[in-house]
Amino acid sequence: MSRSYLLIAAEIIFVGLICVIAAFLFRHPPSPVPGAVEVELKLPEEGAKVYLHQQPDGQFAYLIAHRDGTLDHIAPDQLAATLYESAKTPSTWLAQVLHNPVLLFWLTIGLIGQVLFTGRMVVQYVASHRMGKSVVPPLFWWMSLIGSLMLLAYFLWRRDPIGLLGQAFGSFVYLKNIMWLMTESRQPDPVAAA
Repeated sequence: MSRSYLLIAAEIIFVGLICVIAAFLFRHPPSPVPGAVEVELKLPEEGAKVYLHQQPDGQFAYLIAHRDGTLDHIAPDQLAATLYESAKTPSTWLAQVLHNPVLLFWLTIGLIGQVLFTGRMVVQYVASHRMGKSVVPPLFWWMSLIGSLMLLAYFLWRRDPIGLLGQAFGSFVYLKNIMWLMTESRQPDPVAAA
């Protein structure tokens, strides 16, 4: 089996693995109580989910599923009071990011990945401008690969299927070009050998 077929097989396995991970991440978790439905509410607690449940007496109650697995049953008035109190104390986006180290870490990974991925075009433009023709320098492929892998990790964390698909396929193109560059650099120069 030639190296190009191995690379294609590796790409298929890699993209398949990304799809399996995405399917696992994007699956809808079961409700904590049969018949409860998830409600899209943003609570002050990161990662907490809200469910609405109709009790046997016909009354409605909210369930708050915390990240640690605990479950709180609260009345609608209690939930309203909690949401009201959290809305009274405005928090800027920057304050939320700076007080959440996990969010700060992943935003930093995504930002650096995007800067590398966008910066590769600046590198290519500068190299082409210097040569007076279209040129793709090796740094372009390295920035593409590293930026792509960082964005892939960020999109996995964000559970963004569009970003995942966009970055999963491209990373093998960048890797293959780097492999070609490395093979070229190991071959002796025929002009120098003569």
